[in-house]
Amino acid sequence: MAEAQVEKPFFRNIGTENGLSHDKVNCIMQDRRGFLWFGTEDGLNRYDGRFFTIFKNQPNDTTCISGNIIKDLHEDKNGIIWIATADGGLTRYNYHLPALKQFKQFKYNAHITNGIPENNISKIAEDENGNLWLATSNNFVVRFNKHSEKFDMPVKNGTRSILSLAMAGRDTLWVGRAGGGLLKINTSTLQYKVDARYNSLYAKLPHTAITSIFKSGDNTMWYGAWDKKLYSYEPLTQTEKLFEHTIAEPEEPNDEIVSFTEDKRKNIWMACQSTGVAVYDRTMHSFTSYRHDGKDGSLIDNNVNAVYTDRSGIVWIGTDNGISIHDPVYSPFQQFFLPKNINGEDIAIYDFYRDDQYNLWIATSEGIYIKRHGKNGFEHRKIIYNGQTLAATKFFIDKDKTFYLGTDYTLFKYNPETNQVSLLPNTSSDMVMKKLISSRIVSIVRDTIANHPVLVVSPYGHYMTYYDLTDKKWISRVDSVKKIVRNLNIKDNLIKKFYKDKKGGLWLATERFGLGDWQQGTTPIKYFTNDVGNNSSISSNDVYDIEEDKKGNLWISTYGGGLNYFNPKAGKFVHIKESSNLTEGMQADLRGNVWMICNGHMHEYNPLTKIYSCYDLPNLQKNGGIKGYVYKDNYGNLYAGGVNFYISFSPVGIGKIKNDPDVYFTDFKIFNTSYSQLLENKTIRLNHAQNYFSLEFSAPEYSSNHIHYDYMLEGVDKDWVDADRRNFASYSNLPGGKYLFKVRACNWKGSFINKYTSIVIIISPPFWLQWWFYTLLVLIIAPVCYLLYRYRINEFLKRQSIRNGIAQDLHDHIGSTLSSISIYSKVAKIYQQQQKEDKLKEVLHTIGETANETITEMSDIVWTINPKNDHMNSIVQKIQSYAQPLCVAQNIHFKFNCDSKVKNLTLEMAARKNFFLILKESLNNAIKHSGCKNLTVNISLSNYYLELHIQDDGIGFDPSLKYAEVPTSRGGNGLVNIKSRADDLNAKLKIESGINKGTQVALAFSIL
Repeated sequence: MAEAQVEKPFFRNIGTENGLSHDKVNCIMQDRRGFLWFGTEDGLNRYDGRFFTIFKNQPNDTTCISGNIIKDLHEDKNGIIWIATADGGLTRYNYHLPALKQFKQFKYNAHITNGIPENNISKIAEDENGNLWLATSNNFVVRFNKHSEKFDMPVKNGTRSILSLAMAGRDTLWVGRAGGGLLKINTSTLQYKVDARYNSLYAKLPHTAITSIFKSGDNTMWYGAWDKKLYSYEPLTQTEKLFEHTIAEPEEPNDEIVSFTEDKRKNIWMACQSTGVAVYDRTMHSFTSYRHDGKDGSLIDNNVNAVYTDRSGIVWIGTDNGISIHDPVYSPFQQFFLPKNINGEDIAIYDFYRDDQYNLWIATSEGIYIKRHGKNGFEHRKIIYNGQTLAATKFFIDKDKTFYLGTDYTLFKYNPETNQVSLLPNTSSDMVMKKLISSRIVSIVRDTIANHPVLVVSPYGHYMTYYDLTDKKWISRVDSVKKIVRNLNIKDNLIKKFYKDKKGGLWLATERFGLGDWQQGTTPIKYFTNDVGNNSSISSNDVYDIEEDKKGNLWISTYGGGLNYFNPKAGKFVHIKESSNLTEGMQADLRGNVWMICNGHMHEYNPLTKIYSCYDLPNLQKNGGIKGYVYKDNYGNLYAGGVNFYISFSPVGIGKIKNDPDVYFTDFKIFNTSYSQLLENKTIRLNHAQNYFSLEFSAPEYSSNHIHYDYMLEGVDKDWVDADRRNFASYSNLPGGKYLFKVRACNWKGSFINKYTSIVIIISPPFWLQWWFYTLLVLIIAPVCYLLYRYRINEFLKRQSIRNGIAQDLHDHIGSTLSSISIYSKVAKIYQQQQKEDKLKEVLHTIGETANETITEMSDIVWTINPKNDHMNSIVQKIQSYAQPLCVAQNIHFKFNCDSKVKNLTLEMAARKNFFLILKESLNNAIKHSGCKNLTVNISLSNYYLELHIQDDGIGFDPSLKYAEVPTSRGGNGLVNIKSRADDLNAKLKIESGINKGTQVALAFSIL
């Protein structure tokens, strides 16, 4: 049977010191993602359980919220939030849109037809058709069509000032007015109902000014008014009920109710304007009031403006001084303050004991406090011995019902009826236990040593003692016969606890030598200590508490190494890595879950699910939190003490903290500019210049303050990145590719979580790194390379052809010339033998001329293939220097005309050679054989054709004759050579002549 208590819940409180923009909170709402929104006197706040994001109006900025005094909030079916302000009209917030378009303002403007009629909007309601209804201060109730964005006032009846709105049914809007009572509007037909009695503003009627309206889950309507009374309306019976504060009903609210909400247990919570919060238990038909009383865990302020229940059942209370939070998870935790010490000294709590009458005994630095079952208050008992007031530090009730009381003096027998203590026999003869020096009894256990029943006791700081119940004497460290420190191998004088397992084995929690194992009662103690580098050893040598599970294994808490699980058979420890390093007392509940005191709070570990949870008990940290050991009574209730207070709770009734809350992406920034609209897609596509970005994320969760994030960008991060409580991740200079960003959240660092939220990010590489560019390059470069290759081959072939041509020319000309010279030499030899001097001279002259012509021709060929003579200007100069002297010698008038454009031309080697030799051959024929008086050469450029025209007025020749019969230079091959070279040039050659009519040579070829 558990003790019945009147629940007084804890309230956690948050305000501007936690990031809230202003202490006065007017309205509260939770959106569909789980974020809490608080409308304050100075800005709108979004809250995820840790961080606040603040939205404020900036003058002349149309991309922000329209006003800073936020009066009401409403989320429609599309997830769009509508914000009512007292200084800026109405604002629409749509986080799906780009950052600069997320807010749209609807402010009063006299020049806008069907615009909002004023800027003071206090309440918002939405009908079945999606229209918004707005409460105004001086313009009746206003309807807003979200599609046309037009405002109208369908009902202009009665007073103009609207205080409250609520939909009472599918198409019925209740309107609370400042005078005139209740107005009911059918939102489909716009017909309305009013009570004619309220036409007189001075009529003495109930709820003439209705300040708040609320529909509960069973469709009951609740409303408060200026008359400081509570009303309810039952739609089925169409009856109104009045709840009025009277002497007979003192608990009913006596204040103006400005807001309502319904909790998970169907209780109705009411925000009272100046008297805190009133809660109506609809099952018990009773009221409870919660107010600010100056104590930790009480309501933060009595001026309450709004109450709201979120989807997890937490009740949020907005006041003039911040926000109070009532979390059902913490409801089973009850806090009890001990009566203040007369001297004002703090009271330390050491131990608890629940007796058979369900009374709770509390051992403290000021003696014993008893909380009698079913009674309020505490009975205080001072423990006095020899005139000295003692601290009660440990209770121990032996199996024979003997009540032992450990103190800071020694161990006593205690009479609970008379509150008298007495020394155990022969205590005064033991130097340690007759009077403890700077110590107290911290642990007592019954055992057997040498077949004698004993009480094993730890007087902290004095090793170990035990009292032999048969011999009636103490055995301590000073006993010169037993020499227990040496013989029992007691290494530590700081023993925090003795624990006896189900098999009778005794375990020691020592401060410096780990876990002690003392079996059989007489054998030396064996120690399990921390072995650096051995993962199977205990995590710390400072053992605080010991608890056995159903399998006979031990849970070991350490102060500095957290929680350990020990298998005595295998002698191996498993460290629970999620556990807090500073773990103190612990107890296992009836389900096998381990409850521990850590850092002033209560922690829980579930061995089956391996979920670790931290319960930050509201406001206890201000008193240093709970500390020491946990006590479990016979009903499974747990107790833990702090300074001046203790807590009690039943683990079965504790709500579970969600270990893996959902994570949402809240922003995506590129170079610190928000592109949050990109988060609407499952894939974000970026170009190569957008490779510096950050993602912001949040996991709305309000029962714990230990949200921990891990994230990973697959393709960049090799493993999960421990972000601790940081809610963003940044990346820069990423190469093009496809990435998957994953983020997960847990409610305690080190917890293993499989669930995560993800988004794909694709960064397009620069075009020069993309496959199609490489393909295009291959398609372009391959032909170019081939063309270059073919060009080089062709050039090589051309050069080879030229070389072959030159070689052939040299072979033909030199060969024929040498042959001629050889023949002429033989002829000359014959003439010499015949002594024909004239003939000999003629032959020798011919040999000389032939040799000179050959030398000249070879010189010309060498000159034409020299790269220095590429330009036509060199050819022109060469021809002039050749022809001019010859013409002067032959008394020929020589005229040379060359287009200036021609001089800048560059011909390739073969063309240059052929052109030059054609020109020279033609000139040579004219000068030497034509007998002309005038010789004209014209070189011009026309449409990329190089044209050569040579004309003389010599004897000419008959074109019908064979070339061999035409008088030409050496052997009559001149015209043949010209024709051959013209063919090589792919040129048009025209030779016109006649007997005594001179000769004309015309040549034209393309230079492209």
